Amino acid sequence: MSLNISKIKNSLSVIILCGGEGQRLRPLTEKIPKPLVKIKNKAIIEYIINHFLKYKIENIIIVTGYKHNVLRNFINKKYNNKKIKVINTGLKTEIIKRVDKVSHQLKENIILCYGDTLVDINLNKLIKLYIKNKTKLLVSSYQLESSFGILDMNSKDIVTNFREKPKLGIWFNVGYFIFSNKYLKITKNFKDFKNFLFFMAKKKYMKAFKHKGKHITINTIAELEEAKLQIRSFR
Repeated sequence: MSLNISKIKNSLSVIILCGGEGQRLRPLTEKIPKPLVKIKNKAIIEYIINHFLKYKIENIIIVTGYKHNVLRNFINKKYNNKKIKVINTGLKTEIIKRVDKVSHQLKENIILCYGDTLVDINLNKLIKLYIKNKTKLLVSSYQLESSFGILDMNSKDIVTNFREKPKLGIWFNVGYFIFSNKYLKITKNFKDFKNFLFFMAKKKYMKAFKHKGKHITINTIAELEEAKLQIRSFR
């Protein structure tokens, strides 16, 4: 199996989506793109890239739009790695169009992830599941947790149980899609990524990888402050 994992890694292109304006993180994103916002002493994009490099996955394409030059200069200075490319795919470009614009540079298999989401995902486990399901598009998922204490009540409103911020049994998309580039032929039929995923789910072409480790998404100042507390638990 380890030989197969190495083979897949050698055939992988990683796409990191970094084109958005990060408006909900302003004023921090007035001069820099969201992936360069720092958590502790590292930019968000550093955590993501370093995680791939830790698993010896090096063929990385960062697709940008907003503040492209700032992000490109940062990556070139920080990594100086010819296998990490930063490509301007335009302002206000839909995800599926960003992928299409770099499709000619992609290898046999693709990992697509978000540039504002940190997940300590075991990429070897993700690839193992992909090897067993190569006809599927795998999407990494995380179980939704309530932000509140949940009350169970009977018909007379007597509280019968109290659960502090329980898992809700609902799984949501955290990115780290892995799929064959053969599916790029299908993406060309859609104007947006959401409808492509809807189609894939309806056709049962999609399978979930359930991630049970850590997850941080940074969209707002409040989430950034929470991320600074949670980042200590990331290895």
